[in-house]
Amino acid sequence: MPQDEESSMPAGAPPNGKIRPITRWGTSILHRPAREVTPAELDTPALDALIADMFATMYAANGVGLAANQVGVDLKVFVYDLTDLRGPRSWGVVCNPVVQTRDTQQGPPGHYHHEKREQEEQQQQQSMTEGCLSYPGVSASVSRPRFITVRGVDQRGNPIEFDADGLRAHILQHETDHLNGIVYGDHVSVPEERQRMDREYQELESRTAYPENWPVTRSKHRWII
Repeated sequence: MPQDEESSMPAGAPPNGKIRPITRWGTSILHRPAREVTPAELDTPALDALIADMFATMYAANGVGLAANQVGVDLKVFVYDLTDLRGPRSWGVVCNPVVQTRDTQQGPPGHYHHEKREQEEQQQQQSMTEGCLSYPGVSASVSRPRFITVRGVDQRGNPIEFDADGLRAHILQHETDHLNGIVYGDHVSVPEERQRMDREYQELESRTAYPENWPVTRSKHRWII
């Protein structure tokens, strides 16, 4: 998912963040569930500083979402800015996120014939090409629910609940997955596709296309998730 223009900081976003290196796939913190943010950690200078750094890092990498464990921090927090997608600008912070799928058709069990219910479930899935800032320069098609509800709290501890669909739903699920120790490659079940991804990444690594401390040191390549 290449993006041609760099994002600008939205009004109200935390200023003065420090760009941090982005953790890569294979690092243990990305492959285990992150720790929930406790009430004592909410609305603190330490959390505010982390969030400011996450926004700065996300924009430096030209991303639209970033989870805390992607900068090496074991906390269930992600930031996002969906500015460049269709629709109004949507940005923010979610702590302890939970994603629930939304059925477009409601009805009691057995209300639809099995075949029709199966067809509707397929229609509620969508496949899109995803990349990852923690596995930069590589992409693959991933199928996810089309309609979701996201719940959690903001950095002040205020409850959050909102709906998302389409590409927005994909991105928010991608970030929530990160905090549950799942990377999008875990959804790629075809061995040949995983092998292709690994080959492309190794080739980029051999050319040092993405330096070890990227995006502190910038790359010519740009990916948005």
